Amino acid sequence: MNTSSCYDSSSKFGGADSLRLEITPTCFYLLPYHHLDMAKWESEKGGDTLTLSFLNRTVRMTGKNLRDLAIKIQRRDVESVRPKPDKYGVLASDDIWIKSIEVEDAKDSNESRG
Repeated sequence: MNTSSCYDSSSKFGGADSLRLEITPTCFYLLPYHHLDMAKWESEKGGDTLTLSFLNRTVRMTGKNLRDLAIKIQRRDVESVRPKPDKYGVLASDDIWIKSIEVEDAKDSNESRG
């Protein structure tokens, strides 16, 4: 694992089977790539948002240069992602930098609507 990077590439030919989302050093999710329905990348002044819709979950990542991360996820080249402290965001000129990762269960979003 490269501790300076926000993501690890898949070492498998043909891509990874699942995406590991390391929310904190003590918590991670494993989500199968075959449950990925949709990905949406948006860029605004000062940062990017990458939204991934899985079967029963929505994942929202914020940071910089997330377009490149979205393309790598499309190819299933990403095995894991993790946020990095704000101090790395200043250093991320062309590097992928993830400020935050949020995972929302589908049932949580349905409850908040009703």
